[in-house]
Amino acid sequence: MAVSEAISTKWLTQGPLVSKFEDALCRYLANNNRENHLRGAAVSSGSAALFLAFKALEIGNGDEVLVPTYACSSLLNAVHLVGATPIILDISDTDFNPTVDMVSKKITDNTRALVLTHTFGVPTDTMAFKELGIRVIEDCAQSIGAKYRGENVGRLGDIATFSFFATKMITTGHGGMVVSDDTTLVERVRDYCNYDGGKEYYPRFNFQMTDFQAALGLSQLDRLSGFIAKRLSCTGRYESALGEKNSFMRQTAVGPGLANGYRFALKLGSNLANAEKLMLDKGITCIRPIIPEELLHRCLDLSPSDFPCAESVAANTLSFPIFPSLSEDQIIRIVDGLTELKDSIDSK
Repeated sequence: MAVSEAISTKWLTQGPLVSKFEDALCRYLANNNRENHLRGAAVSSGSAALFLAFKALEIGNGDEVLVPTYACSSLLNAVHLVGATPIILDISDTDFNPTVDMVSKKITDNTRALVLTHTFGVPTDTMAFKELGIRVIEDCAQSIGAKYRGENVGRLGDIATFSFFATKMITTGHGGMVVSDDTTLVERVRDYCNYDGGKEYYPRFNFQMTDFQAALGLSQLDRLSGFIAKRLSCTGRYESALGEKNSFMRQTAVGPGLANGYRFALKLGSNLANAEKLMLDKGITCIRPIIPEELLHRCLDLSPSDFPCAESVAANTLSFPIFPSLSEDQIIRIVDGLTELKDSIDSK
């Protein structure tokens, strides 16, 4: 309905609904605080948002950007597209994010920024990384709605990016956004996307979002709290099925973090293949969210031995269905599968 109404206005490209979506997301991130200074620029994809965040920070040739290896290759692509050098980080096997100690050891005179991914919607302590004195980019592709110390991820770094791809927490089909409380950075993003009619010429590109995408985004944002509640309800039921004895296998937030339930990921070790088959026999498809061959250090031919935690997580982690449209019957089937999995592991 929202999309058809948007199309009926005859705004088929970027228009007033894009601005409304930008403002709505910023208000959400700031918990509707009237003193909110966040500003957003909606763009065509999360990948474009990452690239534009680097451009806004004027990162380019000779600059180093710290990135976790356990992440989507679009992050690596964006670093390369601006001509910077990616410096790859290992991760913790608890929350699947880098630690402050890992980051501090990689900082050099050429370091311009760190990208934090809040992996699978499990937040990390952005402010602790900012204390290292480098720019922090929050890649919130999977983590909208996650919180740390009561604050939404995406509002504590220097700049944040969001993805609204079909598999994300909310969707506009394709789409993304760059958000910051630094107006200069957001205006640089807007200027880069306004590819025609500029007073001064320099290479720009059309990364704009359409109004009917923004209409879908607005309707999805209105439903986000319900999406998160359903995911967290599933998380609770799945954890109950596993019991406390197996809690060590779960990806969990470190400190006062609240995940958004984007994934239910278990690190299963030698039990992974059996768990995958057990669930598939029940008609439940689980996925290995990032396999070892996809790790960013492998894309750069770096030694796997330098990234032991990421290698272990990639080889041993299985993600169980947790999307909001799961029916009660499907949830019960997954809970039964997890219970059987727990019993089979406990009996060994």
